[in-house]
Amino acid sequence: MNELYDRYDNITAEQDEKRLKVKNCYISSPNLARILADIHRCRNMSKGSEYPECMLVLGEPGSGKTTLIREYLRLNPNREESERSIINVFSSEFPDKTVPREAAICFLQDLGHELSSRGLTEPELTRLLTNLMTHCGVQISLLDEFQHLIETKSYEVLEDVAKWIKILINRSNLPVVLFGMPYSNIILNCDDALAGRFMIQRKIEPFRIINKEQRQEFRAFLKVFNDSLPFSKKPGLHKLEFYSRLFAFSKGNMRRLRVLINYAAEEAILNQDDELNMEHFKAGYHYYMQNITEKDQIDSTEKIESQPNPFDVPVEELEFKQMESASYWKMDARKGEPRIAQAKYTRAVPLRSIEPLRSLLKRR
Repeated sequence: MNELYDRYDNITAEQDEKRLKVKNCYISSPNLARILADIHRCRNMSKGSEYPECMLVLGEPGSGKTTLIREYLRLNPNREESERSIINVFSSEFPDKTVPREAAICFLQDLGHELSSRGLTEPELTRLLTNLMTHCGVQISLLDEFQHLIETKSYEVLEDVAKWIKILINRSNLPVVLFGMPYSNIILNCDDALAGRFMIQRKIEPFRIINKEQRQEFRAFLKVFNDSLPFSKKPGLHKLEFYSRLFAFSKGNMRRLRVLINYAAEEAILNQDDELNMEHFKAGYHYYMQNITEKDQIDSTEKIESQPNPFDVPVEELEFKQMESASYWKMDARKGEPRIAQAKYTRAVPLRSIEPLRSLLKRR
């Protein structure tokens, strides 16, 4: 037990630097680059306009929405002045199962408001919030977990939410970018004027590998990540031996993919190895399985713990599933029935059934 404990306690500065390089590594893609550019466009093209342009960014859990927000904040840092904090880019998230009043309180706190909000009504809190935004120099708001404001609600209640979002935009006269689950766009059906403000809608899709173009995109991402790893010998994450296993495990989900690579790299760094190999991924997989939670359950038809360790079986025996359709709001849901239909995944597909992977496997 002491040996395991000391392993983490005695990490060197060099090891810690390597660990953080892997963990904090941001890998872009053409789609993510376009979304970042669209956010910047909304911010700058709304200046001095009577009608700020807003945006909706949609993606399943673990698709990389929060990471995208952090990257924009990194590229556009806020600053401190002697008299006040200048928060050009305001970033926050909607609390779980919230209502507009609670959301306004949360945003006020994140802006640094320290006075009690007790007894204030929703309109009073919204007015206080928009005034503070102006005082802090906010130019754009990036608001994550938007689905928390609408999930479990009836369609009728959504109309009140739509009204509050519209008031928030109108009173502040600032662009808002909402980040949420794919079904979050249901809010735009409630108010034509609000829909007009959110003309720009973008999706962050999971990786897929069934066709050639999809495989190339997945491998291109892994190639950049592979070349960024702080090891003298690169593992070749983009090659068949690795990328097939990584996809079988992750089902194309960015969070699963990144967390697993982080764990495997941590294992190699703590062992002071100069390369990242299959043994490290086996250990990373086992550690991941010890820490899985409900948020890791992306496919409702399959428990993640039921799948074999893809780093412990021959490549030709691997099967994979990829997302077939995103989650959506069920307009025809009956009373007592869940209004949100979960994302749907394909049946398990043998890797050897896909051309040209079949011929590649034969040559191994």
